[in-house]
Amino acid sequence: MSRTSWKVIMITPFRLSALLVLLYSTGIPVGENEIAAAEDSTQDSVMRGDADLVEEYGGQQGMFPGVNTYSRSLVRQLPVDRGWTYNSPIDKSIKNLFQNSKLRLDYLHWSVEGPDNVLLSAPILGVPDPTQPTAVFDRETGIARGRGVALQYTDRSMDTNGMRGTLEFALPEGSLEWNVWGLFKNKSILPTDSIYALQDNEIPPDDLVVVVNFNKDGELASNTNVFDVGYEVGMNTEIVGTGVNYILDPYLPGDGFHMQPLFGFRVISLREAMNQVGVDSGGGLTGTDTARTATIYSKVENRVFGPSIGARAEYKNSRFSIGAEPKFTFGFNRNTNQVATDQLFKSTDPRYVTVDKNNEFSPTFQLSLYAKVNVNEHLRCFIGYDYLFIGQISRAFNIIDYNESPTSGEEASGTRVRDDNSDFSTDGITAGIELVW
Repeated sequence: MSRTSWKVIMITPFRLSALLVLLYSTGIPVGENEIAAAEDSTQDSVMRGDADLVEEYGGQQGMFPGVNTYSRSLVRQLPVDRGWTYNSPIDKSIKNLFQNSKLRLDYLHWSVEGPDNVLLSAPILGVPDPTQPTAVFDRETGIARGRGVALQYTDRSMDTNGMRGTLEFALPEGSLEWNVWGLFKNKSILPTDSIYALQDNEIPPDDLVVVVNFNKDGELASNTNVFDVGYEVGMNTEIVGTGVNYILDPYLPGDGFHMQPLFGFRVISLREAMNQVGVDSGGGLTGTDTARTATIYSKVENRVFGPSIGARAEYKNSRFSIGAEPKFTFGFNRNTNQVATDQLFKSTDPRYVTVDKNNEFSPTFQLSLYAKVNVNEHLRCFIGYDYLFIGQISRAFNIIDYNESPTSGEEASGTRVRDDNSDFSTDGITAGIELVW
């Protein structure tokens, strides 16, 4: 081999390297890097030509320097780790559930049905109307104690406020609605100041006091407790409820009139307590043990629950909608009633408590009327009216048996709880907003 040919062989590799560098700097690709999206939100990079198994950072594509193996490689770019539930079946189900959901928040201003001419005493033997002033006598000595009246409790309309929240999820061929609502505790007081303001201590026959009469062993009698210092009556009522309804989609979608059947389950809790406190000085009589502060306390807890059926009738267009929703519940009431007395006839009478539990069929009906205005795609304002009726409910002012048991040796034990149910209703206006996702 000549000296010249040896020089050519030595120089040629450098020239080839320079040519490759020139081609690379001018952007002519030697191998291809294809990016393909995988099903799990990752990216697959397939290298063809001069490539090897190389990690790729930041989504860069193109030629990798220093590689010259002529093999096909798969490069995968992993997504950011967002937790084990991200893009999982559970995550997708939750997303689909909330896609067409609605949240409604209501302000309630309702009127609760209260006592209507309820006599807080047993009838008095020989007195046609015990609420009118009549001569009364001390039950221990028989001495005249002036004139007395039995109290009649009337508070037909007890106004109260409340809140209601409703969450509705879209489901196949219908929607699932869950609601929670409650009325704030309402307090009702029977004023008696006007009765004692008529007292004239200088003329005892003109004294006016409050009396509570008691039967004797269930028989009508003239057996009055006299309270010449004061008598207070207070009652509070509280109602809460929750329910779940499945509402079928309308047969024809779109605007216009629609009728949607619904069925579900609901629970209503009505709790009420009434406290009567009377103070008697004993009338200044000596040798008697009548000066005391007597208490008669009554409490009820009604738990109504059962399946519901109804319908939603609605007319709607792009701007507003009006509708009515009647609903009937086959309710069952498990109630617990309690009456407690303390120092009822004498200051030495102990606290005596009686409890009664019952199961009643309590049919329940509710009617809701409403009108909505579409503010935008995601916000609606509405106003409405609600009426709620519940049958066979215990009330705190109806469960007291004003009775004395003189033959038992414990007279105060005669005043106890009794089973007495009545109908209950409440109604009022509602107003609020509805958020649509």
